[in-house]
Amino acid sequence: MRETSAKLIFEFLQRHPKDKRILIAAATDTSALGAIDAARQLKRQKHLAVVGQDCIADALAEMQMAHSPMIASVSHEGGTYGPNLMQLGLALLKGQTVPPYNYVAHRVVTRDSLLKG
Repeated sequence: MRETSAKLIFEFLQRHPKDKRILIAAATDTSALGAIDAARQLKRQKHLAVVGQDCIADALAEMQMAHSPMIASVSHEGGTYGPNLMQLGLALLKGQTVPPYNYVAHRVVTRDSLLKG
């Protein structure tokens, strides 16, 4: 996905050479990093703000770099899904009524929160 994202964003940035306030809300951190690769190739990283999802190590490291366009990533806290699903399943087995929608808290990691420690 990184290479595909880099190619698509490279083409987009070439078609929009004068645009300077571009938000890229990527489906994954890997795609976000590909977008940043393209921006760097064209020396346009200062024109972007990039947000990804997954909080992978490479994205967290990117956010800590000076002048990086990567400003945040969303962690969906997948490690909490299992215990929550177990509680939901046990409630169903006991015949309890459960809500039709069940949410798992997520966490947003920003550059500022990383730099503060």
